[in-house]
Amino acid sequence: MTFTRKVLDEAHRHSRNHAQELEESDLCGCFYCCRTFIPTAIEEWADDEHAIACCPLCGIDSVLGAASGFPVSDPKFLKAMASRWFG
Repeated sequence: MTFTRKVLDEAHRHSRNHAQELEESDLCGCFYCCRTFIPTAIEEWADDEHAIACCPLCGIDSVLGAASGFPVSDPKFLKAMASRWFG
């Protein structure tokens, strides 16, 4: 499946101000290291005011929750996000 720039940009909007969304998720994915984890593994927040979670595996603030509606368990999606945002 190909993910358009528009889809990737919309998904990126869910990587901040997302504390509630992460609480409602059964799985999270990091689009920097492209790994998944359960939301309760999150211990660090890059910005408390904007609720930006850091990945517990790599420490980068590039976390999406499944409750966002995006396929965080799909490695192709996470790799497309990594390519879009990290080159």
